[in-house]
Amino acid sequence: MSTEPGVLADASKRSAVSLGPAPGRGPMSPLWPVLSGVLAAASFGSMDACIKFMAPRYDAVQLAFFRFAAGSVFAVALWLWQRPALPRGAGWRMHGLRSILLLVCLVSYFHALTLLPLAQAVVIAYMAPIFTSLLAMLVLRERPGPAIGLSLGLGLAGIAVSLWPELAARDRADSAARLEGIAAAALSALTFAGVLVLARLQAQRDALFTIVLVQNLLPLALLTVPAALTWQPLDLADLLPIFAAGALATVGLLCLTWTFTYMEASRAAPLEYTGFLWAALLGWWLFGEVPSSTTAVTALLIVGGCLLLLRR
Repeated sequence: MSTEPGVLADASKRSAVSLGPAPGRGPMSPLWPVLSGVLAAASFGSMDACIKFMAPRYDAVQLAFFRFAAGSVFAVALWLWQRPALPRGAGWRMHGLRSILLLVCLVSYFHALTLLPLAQAVVIAYMAPIFTSLLAMLVLRERPGPAIGLSLGLGLAGIAVSLWPELAARDRADSAARLEGIAAAALSALTFAGVLVLARLQAQRDALFTIVLVQNLLPLALLTVPAALTWQPLDLADLLPIFAAGALATVGLLCLTWTFTYMEASRAAPLEYTGFLWAALLGWWLFGEVPSSTTAVTALLIVGGCLLLLRR
């Protein structure tokens, strides 16, 4: 997705402790956290473009394997730098469950990237905050805010706008594939919401670099057998986009964490939506994709619904 699932909730809770301002320094310009958040969105969008670039040659499972393998290289390096404590006892079970949801999230999203224009896949994945609020109501018994119904309505309307051209042209050769891609992107948003809700339930507060390590290595191990069953020979020219995807995901996570350090989460969250502009630019530049008017309307509806949640 345009944000890296599984670690953001933990990062936002601990970033002020792990990456707080250095003592003795003067006040910092408020522009820097904003630029850092925009860079995070651009990094995640660029990671999506790397995956989409390889999509014609590999299936979603192998693409996810590449993503976690490359991410593990950087995760291990970061963990060895600080050597924070590893999870204990029940913490491993929660990490395991979150890793499974994370796998479903990324595999379904990468599958969507093989079937949809980059900007359209990113926009539908923006449903995740709305799904998170709904799951929090059901699982955590959180009281719904006054805007949740309207937010959900706007989000569903956005998906309906995206679906309508495909349903109206079911005789078109690629219509079924695009409907499948929309469903896969929506499933990715739903499972991403599940990952974030589990993060709120997790009592043990692991260090950020520990979470980055575990949630790269565990999914990588779980993917080993499924990826081997459908493995396509690796083109050596793809090593660059594979490691670029891992590096971009790591940079995006660290920039987002730094943004949360110096900016309230409610103010930082909308910065993610600058990723749509970046995805549209990359889609046009790399793949010749011009966002349709329905994609633009979908973005307005879904992003508008998500922004309403900030009023709770």
